[in-house]
This record gives sequence, structure tokens and C-alpha cells, in this order.
Amino acid sequence: MQSLIVQDTFQERQLFIYLPEGYDESEQRYPVVYLQDSGDLIDPQDSNALQAVRELTAKQELPGIIFVGVASFDRNDEYTPFVSPNVFDPERMFGGHASTYAAYLANELKPYIDSKYRTLTDHKHTGIMGFSLGGLISFYTGMLYPNVFGRIGSFSGSFWFPGIVEWVQQFSIQDTGQRLYMNVGHAEGSGRTNGQQWMVPNTKTVYDYLLQHGFTTEHTARQDIYESDYHSFERGVRYVPEALQWLFNGE
Repeated sequence: MQSLIVQDTFQERQLFIYLPEGYDESEQRYPVVYLQDSGDLIDPQDSNALQAVRELTAKQELPGIIFVGVASFDRNDEYTPFVSPNVFDPERMFGGHASTYAAYLANELKPYIDSKYRTLTDHKHTGIMGFSLGGLISFYTGMLYPNVFGRIGSFSGSFWFPGIVEWVQQFSIQDTGQRLYMNVGHAEGSGRTNGQQWMVPNTKTVYDYLLQHGFTTEHTARQDIYESDYHSFERGVRYVPEALQWLFNGE
């Protein structure tokens, strides 16, 4: 099953555009999902998620979707909401430039994509997703721009990041009809001695808070906790097709 992959560049940033099968033969408009880390969640070299998504589309169990994989200049700077010591490299800091990057996605990249490709532009047809720090920045961006990104997917999002729980608890959540999907391994970070040990507790705390402030399990929020005692891209990404179905098949 083939899909058209287009490499594009916008403001010196590399983009990987996955167009749905039949895009060139129709005038149809499609939902768009913006993916962090160059689109690793659906990169055929990393998993079979894209193939599974296309099969669901062929069976009319999922709408055709345009995926936009966005390359990062420096994910430790762009995907982090606050300046903080870098747990991966003690000689560096996390840059805390997430607000700038989120504004770029919402105010610059999305209008560019909408002008160049046949997209459904409203927030109910616009998603943002990522894994790890990519999941964190996707969540953060969706919270900041609820009228732009109505469908959020955070796969093993780095909610261990210092200050994110407090930020969520102080944030004024708007009821715009967003849908949020989150997942995490049941014991991720449990063997760590740094801040990553808070991965699962923080993820659950954020999810529970959201359920009490504008989201509901029945219609707008879902969390999957899968068996894993470590941070696993392979295990987390298996939920991508199912998550997309849940995000885009409901109102």
C-alpha cells in the first residue's frame, strides 16, 4: 500500500509530508497531524504504524490523513517548556524554548501547510503528536493553542520534566472540544535516580487533573498504560493507529 512522501522546507526547517493514497487523483481535503522528531511515529523505517494507518483508511475505519513530520533544530531546547538542568548531559541545560516553537507551529507552519496542501483547516481536523519529549511538546502546544490543535497525542510523553505538573495545574483550560490521547509504560523511570523517576506518577497526576478540569474519559480524554518498565518507543508506537481512530472518529 503506497502513500506519497514529499520532502519540503519551510523557514530552513525540513518537513516530511506523508500524503494519503489517492491524494493526487482527487480534490478531497484531509485532516492534518503534525508530528515531532521528523515524524518518527509513522516513519516506515521505525515501525509499521503508517502501514496500519493506511490499512484502516482503506477499510474506511479511519479518514485519510496528511502527516507533517517536523524536524527539530535542537529538541532539548525546542521541546522543553522551561530552562532546567539537562538530565542527559550535565554540562548542558534544557533550553526551555517550547513556547517559541509552539507559536511557530500554530502561527507559521500551519498556515503554510494549509496554503500548499488540501487540508481541513479547523481544529477538529488538526492534530499534533509525538513521542517522549515530542509527546511533551505536543501536549504543551495543544494546551496553548486549543483553537488550532483539537486532537493531541502524547506517546510516553516526558511528564517527568520539572515544573510541568505545576504548569498544568495553574493553566486555565479552555473547553473547545479537544480530544487528548496519552500513554505510558506502567513502570517507566522506576529504576532511575534522576527526575525521570517521576515519569509515571506525573503522567497520572496530569491526566487526573485534566479529567477534573474540562476533559472527560467518555468523550475527550483517554490514557493507556501498557506493560513496560522502561522508556520504549517500540511499545508506545504500537498505539498510534488505535489512538488516531479514537482521536478522529469521534466528535
